Amino acid sequence: MDASPIRVLLAEDEFLLRMDAADNLRRIGWEVIEVSSADEAMDLLRYGVKFDLLLTDIDMPGQANGIDLARHVRTHHRGMKIAMMTGDARQDVDQRFCDLFLRKPVWNVADTLRALFKGEPHADGNG
Repeated sequence: MDASPIRVLLAEDEFLLRMDAADNLRRIGWEVIEVSSADEAMDLLRYGVKFDLLLTDIDMPGQANGIDLARHVRTHHRGMKIAMMTGDARQDVDQRFCDLFLRKPVWNVADTLRALFKGEPHADGNG
């Protein structure tokens, strides 16, 4: 019997990037719920919706950003993996808040994230 699909919460405010990442992940059989802000993502999590992975942009509109969202997940949803992405070349992230840090544009996001769940060494997400 097949294991249940990996459930991904995808928080990205740029519609085309979000759509591309979601389509890429769905093609490998993962279940993806898309939101356009960290605020929306935190609302879903507060209602008890369970996910295996958070894939979030860092810079998004609203009261919270991707780092705030990652802190929330680390505090309240400890078993959830976190992958953060940014297009800001100057941005770095404290590794306590994520399992994987990606620079945009992210190519082959499904392969990169699949490796995260297999425990394989991962590429930088840009190759």
